[in-house]
Amino acid sequence: MDGCSVTQTTVSAVKKLYLLFSISEFICLCGRNEDLVFCCIQECIPTLASFISLHADNAVQLAALQALTNLSVTSTYLSQLTPFLGSVVDTATNSTSVKLTLQSLCLLANLTCSSEFVDQLLKYQVSSRHI
Repeated sequence: MDGCSVTQTTVSAVKKLYLLFSISEFICLCGRNEDLVFCCIQECIPTLASFISLHADNAVQLAALQALTNLSVTSTYLSQLTPFLGSVVDTATNSTSVKLTLQSLCLLANLTCSSEFVDQLLKYQVSSRHI
């Protein structure tokens, strides 16, 4: 072996994440059947958010953040994102990956379009070095 070890669990997680990412893009593009879309979102968002805080692989975290950023462009799903603000803020302020930090900030920027989220984001005390 060439020193690069990929476990079956990692491959499975990446496949699942890309499936969820595809679903989130589909949902954003095809919002005609609101009941179906809402059911899909209820399943996707918590799973995507869990990849932000629980997965050590930067590529998986980045894909999850991109999917959530796609979902955050419409106000329909904003309330679904509320429970995961802490993970996004933590990633934006503590990640050593520039890509993860920037994608987290993109998601937070989308969320600040809602006054509801601005009030919630102000509750997080971020040091001045992050501003």
